[in-house]
Amino acid sequence: MKKSFLKLFFITLSILLAGCSVYSESKETAPNLIMQDTKEMLIVTGEVKKTFKNNKAVRIARDAIQSAERIPGILNVSKNNLEMTLVDLNGNKENYLLWLRKNSDSGMIMYADDTSTGYTLQRVDIVKFKKLFNF
Repeated sequence: MKKSFLKLFFITLSILLAGCSVYSESKETAPNLIMQDTKEMLIVTGEVKKTFKNNKAVRIARDAIQSAERIPGILNVSKNNLEMTLVDLNGNKENYLLWLRKNSDSGMIMYADDTSTGYTLQRVDIVKFKKLFNF
């Protein structure tokens, strides 16, 4: 009786330990997969076609948007030469129209959903964009 009880005990213990090691292994790999799928991105189209999946590029774009100064009045402007999309960690997209000229040190950005309001980009941000875009 004691032998059969001990066998049953060791078999049950072995099954539990095997199950714990499989759980532990899958628990360690799951967050890495999640991190790869939810990284922020910067997508640029138009005269430049690039996708950036690094935090530096996203930070440059976000800083430029934050420091841009609103242009007073309602705008009626020429066609933009670049479009920019920021994708956040949750997959939400922010779309912008961007005016950057190779031979100019000025630039403008506009929310794609509000094409009557423009924002002047700071010169330092224009330089960063041009360097980032190889423009």
